[in-house]
Amino acid sequence: MSTMTLPVAALIASADVVHLEAGDPLAVELAASFLAEESARGGAAAAKYLESDPHEYETWLGGAWIGLRQSDGSPAAGAAYRRYDPTTAELAQLWTRPELRRNGVARKVLSHLEFLAERSGYNRVYALAEPGHDVLREFLRAAGYKALGDESLEYLGFVKALPSSEYLPDPLSC
Repeated sequence: MSTMTLPVAALIASADVVHLEAGDPLAVELAASFLAEESARGGAAAAKYLESDPHEYETWLGGAWIGLRQSDGSPAAGAAYRRYDPTTAELAQLWTRPELRRNGVARKVLSHLEFLAERSGYNRVYALAEPGHDVLREFLRAAGYKALGDESLEYLGFVKALPSSEYLPDPLSC
């Protein structure tokens, strides 16, 4: 729809990445949106999310949670990472509003999370693509993630080495 072009372009160009904590209203909205979509899909990610503690993604525990808002204040996209091990951050809850997909919004969120992870001392990022998440697999491959097994696996891990931030500009300053 042509009316989405301008808001999406403005959203991608804006620097309105919001750093979140578990109780923030945007974090709650993003989690609800992610959970609703995963539940409708019947994905295991919904059950996994319900079993997790949202505080795992907070900065003081080695994580980060970010979101993007649309101009009307509603959630546009978001994602988080948590500490997987001392050198690895694990991506979680990468979600983009359906009508904003395939416009660079998720890539902006992922780039910012990778930057934060590297700045937090992580050397790599890990992500798990669960059954039914073929689009996520494609997205991760396009973003430079390498599969950690045979593509036919239902649950397939991906990993990406993070370059040193001393050579990279902040993704929001570009």
